[in-house]
Order: sequence, then structure tokens, then C-alpha cells
Amino acid sequence: MKQTACFEPKIGTRKLSLQLPDFASEVRVGGMPTEQSIDDMVASALDEPIEFPPLPLALIDDDHIAIAIEDGVPEANSIACALARYLVQHGTRQEMITIVLGSDNQDWRDRLVAELVGQEFCDIKVVKHEPTSQESHGYVGASETADPIYIQRDLFEAEVVLPIYCVRTPESPSASDKYGMSPCFANAATQHRWNLAWLEDNTHHMRRQEKLSHEAGWLMGVQFAIAVVPACDGSIANILGGSPDPVFRKAGEMVRTEGEGTTDANGLVIAFVEGDWTQQSWMNIARAAAHADMQLDTNGSIVICSDIKQMSQGILQLGTDEQDDKLQRRLLNSDLEDAFAASVLCAIKSRRSIYLMSQLTSHQVENLGLAYIDSPVDVEKLCQSASTVCVMRSAQF
Repeated sequence: MKQTACFEPKIGTRKLSLQLPDFASEVRVGGMPTEQSIDDMVASALDEPIEFPPLPLALIDDDHIAIAIEDGVPEANSIACALARYLVQHGTRQEMITIVLGSDNQDWRDRLVAELVGQEFCDIKVVKHEPTSQESHGYVGASETADPIYIQRDLFEAEVVLPIYCVRTPESPSASDKYGMSPCFANAATQHRWNLAWLEDNTHHMRRQEKLSHEAGWLMGVQFAIAVVPACDGSIANILGGSPDPVFRKAGEMVRTEGEGTTDANGLVIAFVEGDWTQQSWMNIARAAAHADMQLDTNGSIVICSDIKQMSQGILQLGTDEQDDKLQRRLLNSDLEDAFAASVLCAIKSRRSIYLMSQLTSHQVENLGLAYIDSPVDVEKLCQSASTVCVMRSAQF
């Protein structure tokens, strides 16, 4: 970066402006933003999929189609509407389409329903995944470790399942695999097992996560997947569709971590959760913190710049007086919203300082055991006292 370069990321509804020192390095996560429309990218992914015939050739008129959208997909609602529009244009009746959202967030569902109705898709069913409701799941089978696998019932009962997931760097907490089914659309007990595996060493966790999710996807018979390749500004770089294996491989190759700051010896990492409202979540804040943590020296600090406006019940647990290790384990077994994100933040803040810029008040932030950042000026002051500074763009990926 040039001396006192002006950096202007767009975070949610805000566009920040920071003057960064000449010695600050930069890490970019994701591909380059595209000028293609989402409709064109979706149509291309389905008309010319990877190692799969054009999707309409694989569908039968009476197929019930379930679209499974993972939480945290950039511009998720626009992608869902584009996919619904494509299916209807190619002969699928609206009442044969169900969209399953990988979160029980009511606001997300309401926004999607409003957009669908605005495009005259009134008969498309939109449901939220509720991990704690056992009745809303179907038994798929047992894993090799004899753990039962339950998947959201609308996905379980559909003839065709089209998962939409955001491909992330391999070390991202709770990243999807090639099938996009588990843990996102699994029941609470399965998600708890995955969360507890996060306490173990990263290599073991990643192997266990990959094996269990592959079993779930294979048992579900998922044959077509849609991978969203994020851009370094929090938007979309590309959308790929086709056979799950080659789609996952190609999408993974497109998500690269580039820049001069790819080192673990920084004194300060400024992690930006770039993108629209779909990116401003506590899980993405936790992912950004986890990625920043890997770029720091022993005494380094993290600044997270987000547009988060509310605290969930899980995040509020960070304000208790419970010992960090006990709190973390309790959170990993909890059904509270954002409990896993809170456990990730708990683990990191137990060993280093985390500063948070958001729409929350100083009282709210400090009650969570985090340091409050009011404006870009405060970030610039922290840069002046750090020996090395790394700026991480779209750190949630």
C-alpha cells in the first residue's frame, strides 16, 4: 500500500474511509468482482454445468425441487430469485419448488418472501431450517461412527435437491463441503458434534467434518450443487453449477488468499466483513476473527469492522463471568442463536484483544468483553502504535 493510502470498503450500509500507514500490507480473500448479472451467472451455471448435462434435461415435470441456501451466501436472495425464475421459465411449476433457508432468521425469510411475491412467485414455499425441531427432520441413515444423520425434512422428501453454498478457505469455521448439507441443514445434535470437534486440533476437525458431511450428502443423493465464489469486496465473483466434486474443486481454486500480508507475524490485523446485509452476521464476525488470528504474532490484536446491529442470545453469553474454557464448552453444546460464533470469539478473546466497529453502543460491545471502536479515526490511531499492520479484505471468507 502507498503511504497514507485511502482505503474505502463498503460494509453493510456504510462506506468507510481509512487513511492507512505506508507499511500496512493487504490480504484479499476471494476472487475479483464480476460485472455479470446474477441472472446471467445462474443461467450459465445451469445451462452449461460442470460434468453434468444442462439441468432442465435432468428434471421431470412432477419433481419436487428443494433449493437449500446456506447461511452467509453473498446476495443470497437475488440468487434464490434468479434460480426460481430459471426453473419456472423451464417448465417447473411454482408449487413444486421449496426454498429452505439455512437459518431460523425470520428477517431473512420475510425479505425473501417479499422479493418472490414482487416477482409474482407467490406459490413458492419458503421455510427456515430449525435445528432444534426434531419433527422437521428426516432420518437419512447412520454414519460410519454410528451417529444418526438427520436432515431438514423438506430436503429429505424432495426428488431433487439443489444446494447453494459459499465456498470458503479450508480453515473457515463451519464451512460447507461439496454437498452443502451438513452441518448447515442437520439437526441440533449433529451440529453439536461438529461444534465440539472444533475444540480438537484443526487437522482432525477438518477430516472429521469432511467425512461426516460427505456421508450426509451421499446418503441424501445430492447430484447437483451450486457454489458461489465470493469476491474480495464481499460480493460475487462467480457462480458454478454441476456435479458436486468438480464444482467444489474448481470453486476452491478460485477462492484465493492473495497479498503481501500472508504472514503470522503481524502486530495488528484489521479484518473487514465486506458486503451487503447478508454478510453482516455474528458467524461471519467469528470467521473474520479466526482468520485474523492466524495472521498475528503472540501479542497481536484484531480489529473487526462490521455493520452488525443486534446481539443474539448466544452472543450475550460472552458477557457472563463464567471462566472462558467452561463458557466455551457450554456454548458448543448450546441451542442458543449464534452459540457457535460466540464460542469461536470466546476462544480468541481469551488470548488476545478484539476490537469491534459496528452499529452497537460502547456499553453493548464492552459488556461482551470486546474493545469498542467508534470510527475509522480510532482504527488509524491503533495502526500508529503497531509495528506491523495487515488489512484483510472480506475476512469472513
